[in-house]
Amino acid sequence: MLPHTDLQCPPPVHYTGGYVYNFLCKNKQDSYLVKKHVLVTVAGIAGLACVGWLAARHAEHVMLDKSIDSFRQAIGPDASFTYKKAWPGLLGRSVKFTQLVFRQGPETITADEAEISKLGTAEDEAKRIGHLSFRNFQLADPAGSLHLDDLSLEGVTLPAGGDDKHGTPAQGLEIKHAEASRLHGFISGLQSDISATGLKVDDYGSSEASRLEAKDVLLSTDVAPQRHITAHSIMLDGVDLAGLYSSLATGGSYEPHNGTRDIQVDGLGVDGTGPLLRVAKLSSHSTRSDASEQEVSSLQGLELWPDVPNLSILPALGYDRFRGSLVLNDTHDYKAGKLHVATFSLDAPGMGRLTLDGDFSQTSTAALLSAGAADMQVMAMNVSYKDHGLLPKVLAASAKARGVTAQELTTSLQTQLAPQGSAPDAPLPQIARYLAHPGSGPLTITLHPPQPLPMMAIAASISMLISAPQVAQQIGLTVHAP
Repeated sequence: MLPHTDLQCPPPVHYTGGYVYNFLCKNKQDSYLVKKHVLVTVAGIAGLACVGWLAARHAEHVMLDKSIDSFRQAIGPDASFTYKKAWPGLLGRSVKFTQLVFRQGPETITADEAEISKLGTAEDEAKRIGHLSFRNFQLADPAGSLHLDDLSLEGVTLPAGGDDKHGTPAQGLEIKHAEASRLHGFISGLQSDISATGLKVDDYGSSEASRLEAKDVLLSTDVAPQRHITAHSIMLDGVDLAGLYSSLATGGSYEPHNGTRDIQVDGLGVDGTGPLLRVAKLSSHSTRSDASEQEVSSLQGLELWPDVPNLSILPALGYDRFRGSLVLNDTHDYKAGKLHVATFSLDAPGMGRLTLDGDFSQTSTAALLSAGAADMQVMAMNVSYKDHGLLPKVLAASAKARGVTAQELTTSLQTQLAPQGSAPDAPLPQIARYLAHPGSGPLTITLHPPQPLPMMAIAASISMLISAPQVAQQIGLTVHAP
C-alpha cells in the first residue's frame, strides 16, 4: 500500500478519457518506485565506496610504512634519513617526502621534495631502487658539493659498507640512468666551481663504462693560475666516471678500462685574465685492450693566444693568435713499451703545415702534446714541414732584432750552415738551401738513432752540428730540402 499522497489514484473510470487517466496515474506510481530503488542503490554504492576508500587509504599507509622500513633496511645501519612529511604515491607504488635529509658517512643529501619508488623484493634486488626524483637537490661531502634544481634517477643501488666477517665486499653507488637540470657544484680536488644547464648520465658505477652528456658547462678556478673553461656541449662515452670521481676525491690516479672510449666537445674555450684557447670541435675515439690502445683525435677550429706558454712571440711575427687544426692517430703498445704515431698533423693557414710520424718509447699521448715532449724517447721519427708564410716572418723578426736585413741574415746563415767544402747532402747545407727558398716545397727530416734518445738530447746534438758534423751520423739524422 502506498502512503496517502497525491500519487494515490481514485477508482477506475470506465470511459475512454478515464482509461487514459488511469494509465497515467499508474505510470506515476511506477516512476516513484523506480526513483526510490535508485536512491537506495546509490546510497548503498556510496557507502561501499566510502568503506573501500577508507580501506584503500589504510592499505596505502600500511604500504607506506612498509616501504619506509624497506628503505631504511636498504640504506643500512650506517646511514640515516629524516623528513618533514611522507605520503604514498599513486597506488602506493612510491613514497613522497618533503624536507628530506639523508646522511651516510661524510655525505649529506637534502631535498625540498623527493619521491622514491617501491624497492625490489628479490634478494639480489633488495638494495636497488627503481626510481628517485628530487627537487632542489643538494649534496655535500669531502670531495665537494653539488646543487641541482631537479634530479631524476633510475635503477639506483645505494652504497653500503663491506662485512669482513662474512666476506661481503663494500657496495659502491650505482645508477642506471640520471637526468638533472641547473647544476652548480664545487670540486675540492681541483679547487674549482662547476656548472651546467643540463646533464645526463648512464651506467654509473664501479668499473663501469659510463656515458655523460652535459650542456653549457663552466669549470672555473680562481687559484693561480686563474682559469675559466667553458663548453657548449660535452659527451663522454666509455669513461669510468665513478673511478674518475674517486681519483678526484682521493687524489689517486685514474686507470682507464679496456673497451672503446669516445669524447666529443663542442665550443670549448679556456680563459685566464684573457682568452687562451678556443676549439670549435674536439673529437677523440680510442680502443683499449690489455695489449694496446689505439686513438684517433682531432681539434677543429683551434685558436691559441700569445698568453699561452711559448707563444708570446706571435705578435712579433705579425700574428694576433694561432689559428689551425690538429689531427693525431697513434697506437700505444703496452707490451713493447712503445708509442707508434701514425699521423700527427698541425695545419695553420698563413703559417705552415707540420706532419710527424714515428715510434717513441717510455712515453704517452699526453706527453706528445705537452712540455713532456722534450723527454720523449725517440726510436724513429719522420718530420715534414711545408711553409705557408711563417718562415719569412721568423727571419724578418730575427733580422730586425739583430739590426740587419732579412737578406743579410739569410746570407749569413747560409755561410754558417754550408761553408765551402761541406757535403751538399749533409743536414746543415740542406737547411741552408731550404732557407733560401722556403716556399718551394716541404723540408723533410728523418731520425733513426741507434738506440732511443730523448728529444732534448737530440736537440742538443743538432746544435753541435756546425762544430761536429759527424754527430748527424751518430744520431741517424738526415735532412732533405726541395
